[in-house]
Amino acid sequence: MPIRFNNNFFKAAIVLCFLVSCGEKSIPGNPNIIMIVADDLGWYDLGCYGNDFIETPNLDRLASDGIRFTDAYAAAPLCSPSRASLMTGLHPITVNITEHIHGNHPAGPNQKLQTPPIAQQLNVEFETIAEALKEKNYHTAFIGKWHLGGGKFKPDNRGFDLNIAGAWNGLPQSFFYPFFAPGEKPEIQDTSKEGDYLTDVLTNKAIEYITQKKDSTFFMSLNYYSPHVPIEAKDSLVEKYRKKRGATDEPLLPNIHYAAMVESIDINVGRILKKLNELDLEEHTIVIFTSDNGGLSVREVPAFAKHTPPTDNGMLREGKGYVYEGGIREPLLIRWPLVIREAKLDSTPVVGQDFFNTIMEVAGIKKRTSDGVSLAPLFKSKTLPERGMLWHLPHYSPQGGEPSTAYREGDWKLIHHYEDDRYELFNLKTDLSESNNRIKEDPERFETLKEKMNATLLEMNAKLPEPNPNYQGGGNSKSN
Repeated sequence: MPIRFNNNFFKAAIVLCFLVSCGEKSIPGNPNIIMIVADDLGWYDLGCYGNDFIETPNLDRLASDGIRFTDAYAAAPLCSPSRASLMTGLHPITVNITEHIHGNHPAGPNQKLQTPPIAQQLNVEFETIAEALKEKNYHTAFIGKWHLGGGKFKPDNRGFDLNIAGAWNGLPQSFFYPFFAPGEKPEIQDTSKEGDYLTDVLTNKAIEYITQKKDSTFFMSLNYYSPHVPIEAKDSLVEKYRKKRGATDEPLLPNIHYAAMVESIDINVGRILKKLNELDLEEHTIVIFTSDNGGLSVREVPAFAKHTPPTDNGMLREGKGYVYEGGIREPLLIRWPLVIREAKLDSTPVVGQDFFNTIMEVAGIKKRTSDGVSLAPLFKSKTLPERGMLWHLPHYSPQGGEPSTAYREGDWKLIHHYEDDRYELFNLKTDLSESNNRIKEDPERFETLKEKMNATLLEMNAKLPEPNPNYQGGGNSKSN
């Protein structure tokens, strides 16, 4: 009987020969790429990051098979700016999306500052990962949450051959069928039924795509709407966590409904990893898992208040909507068995806009943005040059965050609060909870970081909040 080899065998053989001939000095090009982004998943929500209540065995295994980053950051503490950076490798300031789309409004009478306007979509002048990968003939698919504009700004008009459930929406009406308004997303509604759960349905579509493209080279961006509000999970998993906790008190965090949502993500990531193994795609596929901002640690607006706040962020201060660590520090796991040969724990500060340059390098494309760096050297246990990182939120967030900017360099982080022109300086190595303002103890470092922060804002032509001419006093508020 003749021996048969599938296309992926030859891919792996060619890459292995390349590695041997080059003494393993180069990163092999043209892998399949799967980027999985959760929505509002916090840094402390996974077992591999220390959570001892929520069960995430598949993501923990992903971490043990690749790199787990301890100091990975979203580009912003809110979804749209963070997702724009993930897609383009550009800072939220560069694309003029520093708030979540549809979320920025004129200042109310109790807000001291008027916040700057933002773009209401990811404009077509900014190239996406999918558009750039066409240079190497990648097949491209987008599945799940987009929240970067509808119409001509949707994923299928931004370089993705396939778009499933990606549009202007920031959240579903429900995580159970029909998920969105009837008839709004027929690509998932027409193949689903009463009782179906959105996270499962999106994964079904992802597995279908992987199976269809197993003999080609593909990039798939899978964006779960979970564990964003509304906080809804399958009854069987909720009951599991109810029994595990031995109590039904809502104030105990993480909330049992939220825990069940996170485990649903874990189960579905496990399904994807299993399918890659079954199709012999595991070695030649890079899997990236992260979130778009920190976990929600406050009570939501009345329409979505049920089961909120759903989680805390462990030792990290605050959460979604704040430039403190709880709002921007993220889980980040990267697995690529062909290159990352053993488990690594990496404390290099990295950020969402680094993904574009990383993917370009592993795909063998020369395009780079100046707002991020490639993380590929870390795959080979090399180091990255130290750099400053900037987070700019010149808005009042729905979660209660005030207009502010943060800047990190090395172990030090400076925050500027615009309402009262107040600064905070923290040493993250010794004070991860950001509880000890060090400005008085280290005034020289404060002045140095302040100068660098302001220089970066000026260089990027950042928009700043201005005094609100209609301010009547009373302090800020979460909404207008």
